[in-house]
Formats: sequence, C-alpha cells, structure tokens
Amino acid sequence: MRRGLLAMAFAIAAGPALAEIDVPRPADCLLVIDDQKPISGRCSFTPLDADGSFTIAGQDGRFFAYVLVTAPGQADGFWNGTPKAQHAHDPLGPLQRMDACWVNDHVKLCAW
Repeated sequence: MRRGLLAMAFAIAAGPALAEIDVPRPADCLLVIDDQKPISGRCSFTPLDADGSFTIAGQDGRFFAYVLVTAPGQADGFWNGTPKAQHAHDPLGPLQRMDACWVNDHVKLCAW
C-alpha cells in the first residue's frame, strides 16, 4: 500500500515536468555558424528530453537546429543547412555548454 502511494505521489510530482517535453515555446535564439546567422531573434524552443536536449526554429521557418546532450555540458549539434529543408542533416559538431549557449570553434547556438 505504501509503495503504491509513493509511486502515485511520484507520478503526480513528475507529471508537469514531463508534460513540458516536446512543447514548443517562444524564446530568443541565436545560431551563428562561422560568419552566418541563420537564426537570430524570436524563435520556437522545444525541449526534447529531461537531459537538456532541445531544438530551436526560426520564426520565418527557414532554419532549425538540434542540440542533443551526450553528457553533462557536452552535446552534438545538427541543423537543416538548406532553407526550409525538413531534416537536420548538417552536423554542427561536438558542442560545449557556455551559459545559455552551446559552442565550438565554428558554432554558437543559444536560447534564452
């Protein structure tokens, strides 16, 4: 009985946090690749997993990018590369977290 109550309490407590996964919300975003800024300004931010993985999409619908967390403070990034392409087929490479951004020598991807 006690185990069942604990499981139900956990499910209720975890419910709202789990519900936020895959729910897009407005944010301010920046994607800089070398000297190009495919995404800058208001965007759609979608958490993908409790590990911190997420996707951003520019409001104009041309570009989007994924950050897939591989370990704390480390991730792999991908983006669609071609305007309005439907797949994030272009790698951004390994990224490291720096405040609200994920970066490497060629990429800066941020969401606030």
